[in-house]
Amino acid sequence: MSSFNTESIEDKAARLFDTYGNSILRLAYSYLHSKEEAEEILQDTLIQFLKAKPELESSSHEKAWLLHVAANLSKNRIEYNRLRNGEELNEEITTGDEDKSDTSFVWEAVNKLPDKYRDVVHLYYAEGYDTKEIAKILDRKEATIRSDLKRGREKLKEILGKEYDYHG
Repeated sequence: MSSFNTESIEDKAARLFDTYGNSILRLAYSYLHSKEEAEEILQDTLIQFLKAKPELESSSHEKAWLLHVAANLSKNRIEYNRLRNGEELNEEITTGDEDKSDTSFVWEAVNKLPDKYRDVVHLYYAEGYDTKEIAKILDRKEATIRSDLKRGREKLKEILGKEYDYHG
């Protein structure tokens, strides 16, 4: 196929990290609300890729594969945390270490959405995927993705209105 197959494992790991690391980290953080756990998911996702050695047609398929695995690993981590902590998830709020934009409260509200809406909203707005691509990544029907995106927007509007007195 492409030059993907001629890379050493070290080169491939470095390329994957450089190219997709931030996207994987943001997706994992949107699930877990913990920088440390998101970093672990990033590492685990890259390890899964290197172990599985999937035959992919392009870099967009490569990214979709990685995000799909990261989403599944994040969901597994949430379940593990629930079992370990008896339904109490350890939430970590971003500190002032980072520059927060005027829309940071919107992403805080997105993190309060149910998983199925949060995933779709994150992939659509933060990662720039269209509904067809999101359906492939999450292994769901495109009509369901469109419906979840619509409902997610409605719930987001509710959250923003109630908690942040925002009417935009």
